Amino acid sequence: MGTIQLTPVPEYESYVSRTGDTFPYVKEISKPHGAIDDIISWSKAELIDEWRWQLVEVSSDQRPGRYRFYFDSDRDCCAFLLKWA
Repeated sequence: MGTIQLTPVPEYESYVSRTGDTFPYVKEISKPHGAIDDIISWSKAELIDEWRWQLVEVSSDQRPGRYRFYFDSDRDCCAFLLKWA
């Protein structure tokens, strides 16, 4: 059997796994099915410090999904709240 060599993906080289309790700001939101894509796109474009998101409850046609967002900066948290809360 040969060995498999894994090549790091450049965009993930600086990614560090963190738990939610390491972020000073957290906000949970409920959004309808399909809305999370726009929220993630906006967050990638507009937020400047570290942030993460977590799926809390899957959305369906009958009920919204629940998502938890974690932020390192109060600036990012406030911008997110103004846009999405």
